[in-house]
Amino acid sequence: MGFEIVLNPAGASGLAWRTWRRLERVITKAGCAYTVHRSTPEHGVTEICRELTSRGEPVSLIVIGGDGTSNEALNGIADFDNTAVGFIPCGTGNDLHRDMGIPKSTVKLLKTMLDGTVKRTADIGELKCIANGKRIVRRFNISCDIGFGAATCAYVNRSRIKPVLNKLGIGRVIYLIEALRVCFTSEPQPVTVTCGGRTRLYRRCLCVIAMNHCHEGGGFDFCPNARFDDGNLDLCIGNGLSHGGFLHMLPLAYMGRHMKLRGIFGDRGEFVKLRTNKPIWIHTDGEALGKTTSAEIRVIGEKLRLLF
Repeated sequence: MGFEIVLNPAGASGLAWRTWRRLERVITKAGCAYTVHRSTPEHGVTEICRELTSRGEPVSLIVIGGDGTSNEALNGIADFDNTAVGFIPCGTGNDLHRDMGIPKSTVKLLKTMLDGTVKRTADIGELKCIANGKRIVRRFNISCDIGFGAATCAYVNRSRIKPVLNKLGIGRVIYLIEALRVCFTSEPQPVTVTCGGRTRLYRRCLCVIAMNHCHEGGGFDFCPNARFDDGNLDLCIGNGLSHGGFLHMLPLAYMGRHMKLRGIFGDRGEFVKLRTNKPIWIHTDGEALGKTTSAEIRVIGEKLRLLF
């Protein structure tokens, strides 16, 4: 059994490379063949995964990094039927693994992958929009949303203290810091949401979060009933929330106990369409893509075949 190990050696302030050096002993001791592929600014994780999965033959990928690296890998896969994937988390959020019941130990997690068998499958989300004048088609593992969450991600990704917090092992704190900033600076907008054949107008909308998994933003359980394999996206919509109401909602959302609050609405469907009058931030898997006034989000037909 051979594995293709894919990572960004500079990812998570170098943690991805340090994680691999520790895991390399495990895979070598198990007697498994492997090839390491290190991304560069000129040749990224997406390009590496596209090349590895375009050969028309079975391939087993083990991707080491955060949710952003996992998203890059997903967007590079050219042949889902012949590709099996394992993700080793070592980023800031690591939300991809939270609701999947996997070992927290990266060593134990790797060992579950080394027999090369597919343990389960996961849905794949897809976003289509025009952001900052560019047409975007982007797959996602975890979530896609507009408004509060996307603006928070934009600030997080620009933060100068994020690498410092990562090195201290408290990288998730940056999400809370920037979430509070967005709370007091963002302006709610009218958003029309079409989901499950129903269209509703939310006049003072702070966010529309479309979730494939339960968690985003470093552990916020925005859609506690979301399942990554049910063929649907779960929505969490914040509408008409005051600053005080928002601050009350945030800690409850971390525990998944916010859905019954006034101003919080839920929905579910395999296709979601969003329309706004004013451009609003949008993101997939924590990567802010720019601002848009219209987006289509859906679950695609292919499945992600997972080694864990």
